[in-house]
Amino acid sequence: MVKKKYLIVISVAIITVGVFLRVFNFSDWLHFELDQARDARIVNLAAEEGIGNLPLLGPKAAGSFLRLGPVFYYFEYFSAEIFGNTPDGIAVISLIFSCLTLPLFYFFVRRYFSQKISLMLLFLFSVSLFLIMYSRFAWNPNNLPFFVLAASYALLRAVDHGEKKRGWWLVAAAVALAIATQLHFIAFLALPLIAGAFLLIKHPHINWKFWLLAAAVIVFFYIPPVINDIKTGGGNISEFKKIFVKKSAKDGDKYSLTEKIIKNAGETAIGYFIIQTGYQKAELPVVKESAPFKFDIVCDKNCKKNILPGMIAALLIISGVVLFFVNFFSRKEARQRDFLIISALWFLASFALFVPIAYNLAPRFFLLVAPLAFVFFGLLLEFAEKKKILLVGYLLFLAIVASNGWMIYQRFSELAAASRESFKIESDKIIKERERVTLEQQLKIIDYIEKIYQQNKYPVYVNSEAFWRRAFLYHLEQRNIPRDDFRNTGKNVYARGNYFLIYPSDKTAEEIAHKYSDRYFIFESRDFGTLRLVRLTPKTKSVNVPEQIFEPEKKPISAPGVPVRCRWNEIFNKCNPDEIIGDEAEL
Repeated sequence: MVKKKYLIVISVAIITVGVFLRVFNFSDWLHFELDQARDARIVNLAAEEGIGNLPLLGPKAAGSFLRLGPVFYYFEYFSAEIFGNTPDGIAVISLIFSCLTLPLFYFFVRRYFSQKISLMLLFLFSVSLFLIMYSRFAWNPNNLPFFVLAASYALLRAVDHGEKKRGWWLVAAAVALAIATQLHFIAFLALPLIAGAFLLIKHPHINWKFWLLAAAVIVFFYIPPVINDIKTGGGNISEFKKIFVKKSAKDGDKYSLTEKIIKNAGETAIGYFIIQTGYQKAELPVVKESAPFKFDIVCDKNCKKNILPGMIAALLIISGVVLFFVNFFSRKEARQRDFLIISALWFLASFALFVPIAYNLAPRFFLLVAPLAFVFFGLLLEFAEKKKILLVGYLLFLAIVASNGWMIYQRFSELAAASRESFKIESDKIIKERERVTLEQQLKIIDYIEKIYQQNKYPVYVNSEAFWRRAFLYHLEQRNIPRDDFRNTGKNVYARGNYFLIYPSDKTAEEIAHKYSDRYFIFESRDFGTLRLVRLTPKTKSVNVPEQIFEPEKKPISAPGVPVRCRWNEIFNKCNPDEIIGDEAEL
């Protein structure tokens, strides 16, 4: 056992490292793209025109019109009020939750593992490139690790017979569950299953008043979506049944259930490996079912090149799962068995829910199960300790630390260079970026555009990749510069206008401006690291309108068929079916 004073020093040192990696150059290197700009506009409306403009529903579940609960927007609003109504100020709340996840993870794994192994796992959790990158910007799934861990830990305390305040821990679990289920659709499905099954298995004897209070807490957090559906005739809840149909429709009948299960197993192995090591090149063969119970194994050139780390990833998760179930049937101590029960439910429920969408799994889905990747590795360390081969465990631990250290160095170097140098990145299996683009870089471009605008006071027209277009328009809006999406000009060519194209700098100015060459000249091309700004000027013969007249801004118009999202200031009035706060509409 580590002495208490040394335990405090070591744990604080580890957490300090983890916090440093999350806060270092947080503002300058912020990831601020399509979804972040959309959410920032929603928060901006409430911050500038009153809290009543916050919506009753949250972000959409990807691939559908179903909306989650709005708690994420409320977090962002209070972050904006405290830390500033700026992209980085809005994101601070996500950073805080990420940092708080570190000590919470230690308390969680300490329910099962020794102090030494728990500290080792905490260090791995702190330096995980996967978790670090999802800590450094605002997005509703990014807070999942904290609230899923909080719910799991609180449930473990709620069923612990040695715990004196089990009722209050049950209420705490309800708070965490109510929030976590509003952060991602898979969490909305998985967490009630996990918590419900765990409580049924353990059937803890807790005073009925606490059960009632826990239920009231969940109802309280879901009041906004309920009000919204009452006012709109169930428009949002009617989308619920469509979500998995839409997710699976991408695959049609191309893949059998067996293929999806095998694919999910491979994706899970690779996903857990990325979470543990930060290494993103590992590959596994594709398994195709050519006939019932007959399979073809396909491994292309890239697969053959990277199959060794893929096999290591598969071996790690298989070893962890095997040890997990061996321990599950051998451990007698109540606290450890409870830990294994809730972890088993966590793993099985998420795995089952990933199967229908196995061919469309995005990296963010693994935020739901990220802590389990370290739990499985902890079982390997524990096994090595028991078998007197701890040196092997230490070498594995150091290899994972070194892997994450190198990957963090590479990623941070790219982020530092993004605003100065043009370079290509390899496949990004964490955030799925195609280019390294930072907030610092975006603001340098906006500073330059603003300088030109101040010279002639002409409206600004911008086009860019979908990832950044909305972000650039948001920045211009924040500076009160008349602007529009370049694509919205249609056939109009305004004599008085500042026209800009912002695209990756690996393209020449001519390639970027190709679609506009019949009506515009290239006035200048300027590099901002990984992005190139091309300024256009209209050809005289193409000009057909002197200047666009901008009317007072209206709230964005929703797309046809999108369920109405009301705001708090509309709960006693009719919700305008044509106005939804900047989610579907192009800015």
